[in-house]
Amino acid sequence: MTRLAPADTPVYNHVDMLCRILLSGADTGGAFSLVEERAALGAMTPRHVHAREAETFIVLDGALEGWCEGRTTLVEAGTLIHLPASREHAFRIASASAHFYTLITPAGFESFFRDSGVLLAQPFDGDVPVPGPMTPEAAARLQELLEPLGCTITGPPPFPLPGDDA
Repeated sequence: MTRLAPADTPVYNHVDMLCRILLSGADTGGAFSLVEERAALGAMTPRHVHAREAETFIVLDGALEGWCEGRTTLVEAGTLIHLPASREHAFRIASASAHFYTLITPAGFESFFRDSGVLLAQPFDGDVPVPGPMTPEAAARLQELLEPLGCTITGPPPFPLPGDDA
């Protein structure tokens, strides 16, 4: 049995999104991990592929735009999107802000949030980071951390940056 005290859970800035690991593989016998995230409009991930993990995004507030192998889907509060392993995907925040859970199966990948994030001395319900474009150096650092986890960055985000007309 695992007792969860979210207020005591470390908060990280991971690719301009606040996140905290609520359940790790150690808590679930390796079955899954659960990460809670909050972010502002325009925060996004590059295109990437997980060799073994599926991700399910459960939107609590706001909206995400999920992209999987060329198809884009809007995921609003009260809905979810499941992205199977081995499929190229990305997502971005599509509303002023969003609050969501990321369910990762099987567990193990949650270490990436901690290892690539910056530990913050603020509560999870504090201000969200202002998103900006990912530099090539930051993408290369992410790929270094992703490689041992069987995940590969396959390209830049498939979304326009905020303010772009494209």
